[in-house]
Parts: sequence; C-alpha cells; structure tokens
Amino acid sequence: MGRKLAILLFALVAFCNLSAQELLFDGELSTHFDNTEYTGSGLGDSRTIFAVRLIPTLDYRFSKNHSVVLGAELLKDFGSSHFLDDAKLVAYYQFQSERYGANAGIFQRDKLVGHYSRAFFSDAYHIYNPLVQGIAMRHTGRSAFAELVVDWDGLYSPEVREKFRILVAGGGNFAKIGYAGASFSMQHFANKSTIHGNVVDNLLLNPYIGVKFNAFFDFDIRLGALISAQRDRQSDEGWIFPAGGEFYFKMSRWGVFIDNNLYAGGGLTPFYNTIGKDGEAYADNLYTCDPFYGTQHKIYNRTGIGYCRSFASDRVRVKAEMVLQCDGVKMYCQQLVGVSATIAPILYSKKKQ
Repeated sequence: MGRKLAILLFALVAFCNLSAQELLFDGELSTHFDNTEYTGSGLGDSRTIFAVRLIPTLDYRFSKNHSVVLGAELLKDFGSSHFLDDAKLVAYYQFQSERYGANAGIFQRDKLVGHYSRAFFSDAYHIYNPLVQGIAMRHTGRSAFAELVVDWDGLYSPEVREKFRILVAGGGNFAKIGYAGASFSMQHFANKSTIHGNVVDNLLLNPYIGVKFNAFFDFDIRLGALISAQRDRQSDEGWIFPAGGEFYFKMSRWGVFIDNNLYAGGGLTPFYNTIGKDGEAYADNLYTCDPFYGTQHKIYNRTGIGYCRSFASDRVRVKAEMVLQCDGVKMYCQQLVGVSATIAPILYSKKKQ
C-alpha cells in the first residue's frame, strides 16, 4: 500500500510540474491523549488513547476555485509494536469559492462547517475517524451557513456491515449576539452480505439557539433539544423516540476556559447492548456519540476545565482539559491533551514564473 501511494504522489508531482497553476504541500501533525476512567458506569471502559497522526497531502490547484488533493492519513498508537497502526488514503476534488464549497472523495472531517455536538461524535471518534468518505456541499455567508454531507463508512461485505450517514446542518446569526441552527443525522446501519434482515435506522435532530458575547470573559450560552427516532428491524417493537433537552455554557479568557454541558432526558443509545444476527453487539459500531448520552438515569452532566490556544500564526494549536462526567449517580473523570501543527508551503506556482 505504501509503495502504491508513493508512486501516485510521484506521478502527481511530475504532472503538476508540467501543467499546474499551483502545487501546495499541506501537512498536519497531531498528537492526541485521551484517558477515560469510566469503570463502573456501564457506559464505557476505562482506557487510554495516546497516538500521533500525520496527514501529508499535495494540493494541485488547476484554477482559482478548483483543486485535486492526494495524500494519506497515518496513525501510530504509542507503545505499539507496529511501524504504523493504520494508513488510509486521502483523495478528493474540491471546489471553493467565496460562499460555496464542495468536496468529493475521501477528505478531512474538519472541512465540515456544521455544529455537531458530542451527541453525534465523541472525542475518541474524532481521533480514530478523521476522514469523511463521500461528498460534502456547503454554503457559508456573512451571517448564515448550510451543508449537506454523505459519509459512506461501511462496505457491504462478509466482514463489514454496510453503513452510511447523511448529515444536514444549517444556521445563522441575528441581533448581533444571537445565533440559531439545527443539525440532523440519518444513519443507516445495515447488515453484512452473509446476513439478511438486521438493519437499524438511527435518526437524530439537534435544534439549538444561543448567544455569544463579551463581558470581560467571552461567553457562549446555548439551549437545544436532542430528538431521536430509532428502529431495529429485527424486532417487532417498531420506532422508539428517546429525546431530551441540552444546556451548554462556556466562559473563557486568555485561552483558559470552563464549560458545562447538561443533558436531561432519555438515553440516546437504546440498542447499544443489542446482539445482532452476526453474534456481535451493536455498541460503538452503531453509536458514535459520547457514551454518557446513553445514561439510564435521565441526566448527564459534563464539566470541562482547560486551556486552548493557537500560536505561530494559528499553525500550532495546544489544548488540555480535565473533564468530570456525571451520569446522574456517580462522577467519572476524563483527561484530554492535544497538540497539532500544520505547514502548507507552495511547492510550485505558475503565477510566479
């Protein structure tokens, strides 16, 4: 795989040197530490994720708004005996104008502009799944945005379930400090090619409204709802609708912050422990949210205290956070540390010839 990727990169460089308008190298190096102490909660295991990720890409811009990107996403778990623990292809077409953009192929998840809370994607999911495989279309205006994403992350085969997700998000600002929007996910969790009739539908809607303002500290206060509709087609129960309300508060200055996220309502992961026809629990294969959203005690509170700041013209970003998670009965702890650095030099530019 590594040899084939090297050949593809060499071919792209050779082609670009002949005809490209502009060729850029875009490299992102990031280190992630995520330690969870969840034993006894029934909502997750105590574990430590400590890994380094490198995403080197070549960006061939053949006109003002059009480009083709080719590269790789390389992951190494600290302490592993392997040279690399995971290697994935990055390859996509991108259109980007002042207000409109689109990606098609395999591209970084940070291309998305929608707001997706941890009820959609957990911290660990972002570490191990930084890529979208599919398409994304977006509009970003002065006071509003909208996007549509199709992410196909499971190939229909004897080994893997067919899985895909459709994301829709939009929102805007009003009255100088106010904002509102909504995010929607429709996940299709199908069966393996050797198994029939074991499909799960998982829908989640998150409408929200909030304010951002400065009063010595920077404040972000948001109120929203999490409304789910889920169905396991192997049972006769039909659709179920776990839902709840969510209140978010953040106060920050000089990079130091404290935030609190309170969810009150039904557990959003009712099929987490369900055993499929393949003999495996749905678990994290179906649910990508923070596991505490599955609480059976009608309440979940997350409090984070930390530091987050960018340096060197925003090319270096540092974040450290101590998190207290409460499932309505007991308190559990999580520690997060992340350091990332990016570099994007222009390797070749026809404009400068």
